[in-house]
Amino acid sequence: MMRTYNVILLFIAACIGGVVFFFTCKYTYEYKLSILKQKARATLIEAVEQEVKSRNVEGPLVFTLPNTANMKNAELPDSVTIVDSIGMYKLKLDKEKHYNNTTTDTNVRLLHSVAFMEHPIQPDSLNLIWKKYLNKVGISMGTALCVSVVDRFGDVTSASTSYSEWRKCSNLLFTISIGYACEIEVMAYLYYSVWNIIYMEIILGLLLYIVYMYMIYKLILFVQCKIIFVRDKGVIKQPVVKIIKEMKDSSSIRSYKLYEGFIFHADQNLIEFNGQQKILQPQPSKLLELFLRMEETGYVLKNSDIRESLWSDGSATPDRIHKAVARLRSNIKELDSSIDIKKCVDGYQLVL
Repeated sequence: MMRTYNVILLFIAACIGGVVFFFTCKYTYEYKLSILKQKARATLIEAVEQEVKSRNVEGPLVFTLPNTANMKNAELPDSVTIVDSIGMYKLKLDKEKHYNNTTTDTNVRLLHSVAFMEHPIQPDSLNLIWKKYLNKVGISMGTALCVSVVDRFGDVTSASTSYSEWRKCSNLLFTISIGYACEIEVMAYLYYSVWNIIYMEIILGLLLYIVYMYMIYKLILFVQCKIIFVRDKGVIKQPVVKIIKEMKDSSSIRSYKLYEGFIFHADQNLIEFNGQQKILQPQPSKLLELFLRMEETGYVLKNSDIRESLWSDGSATPDRIHKAVARLRSNIKELDSSIDIKKCVDGYQLVL
């Protein structure tokens, strides 16, 4: 019954620990992924700026959209009119792309449109620059880009980086827009997983989980032993075990009276119980006497005490100790089922 109770307690503790471990990892992953996205977006914008600098854009830019720093609160018109060397044309504004742009500066956005209209972005080239900036901030992962361009007629053309077969929705980190109306949409991918983002946290968490389960197991055994001790405190504190006959000579006669009707003759390896007699093997007999000698500790024997007394040659194993205790328990219960031997922290207790 007690063993089943212990298993249930350990199962509950394991479930609680598992839930805590899961949500801790989940929170850590989401936090570190958020930081990763911020760094990756900032570095991609730097890469775009470097691409702009490599283009030589000349001539004034004319636009009809008000220049405001706070685009989120600005009232967005339906379209923007652009005048360039080709002529004047009106382009419809996409709100989502408008708010997802790399910059809030309308002049810079127009500059981007003109620069990349004449010399389109090459995904492989931009990807190499992006990777260089990522390495500078300590991010070393596989990268890929998909660039989609909308022309003045509303037609869309797309191109992706080479050697990015792993590119899929789960690896899409973010999307940014470049330019005005004829926006260039860049989808940024990183070859990441839960493991390579929080592998250190997972390893540390698993180690802590193992330590936690071990401590819970030890605590359960300790509490169980204390409960038994408190429950039987009144019995153990009384001189229920009396040495009724002992002679310090070559015969070494030693007899113990546990209570009326139960006498253990250690020198003869014999138990008397209400007129019945039970012969013990030498090892169980010696083990029982060891228990009875430990009245001051509540009849608790440590594994080390059993090991040194029964196997002085050092051949003791946990399995041998367990079997020796089980054999003694079985011998006693044949006569009196009220006496038991319980496992406690790092040892066993004789419960009278």
